[in-house]
Amino acid sequence: MIDITEIACESYKEDLISYDNHDYVINYSKYDWKMSYIAYDAMLKTLTSYRNLNQPDTDYETFGVEDNLGVISIVNDFEMNHTIFLCRNNYDNLDVRVIKGKKYIYYILR
Repeated sequence: MIDITEIACESYKEDLISYDNHDYVINYSKYDWKMSYIAYDAMLKTLTSYRNLNQPDTDYETFGVEDNLGVISIVNDFEMNHTIFLCRNNYDNLDVRVIKGKKYIYYILR
């Protein structure tokens, strides 16, 4: 298992900033859009009751705040209280979460 908490959360925060400012250039050197999506997915499944892409169109509406700065605050809290591990799907007795796509991504949240 690999701890991806920092990369995932920082990447997601970069995305949130870029949503509000289309001229923004991503500064985080380890940015990875897949990691950003893992952070979003982990937060969505942990902090909301939304499933199967039935959430509102914007992240701030999804997390019940007024703007993306509010979501960044939630990401910061989430990062302090949770750890996201990238893993394979061969961990018995653990709650392995999956993101389906061309390649499946498996992660564990603690």
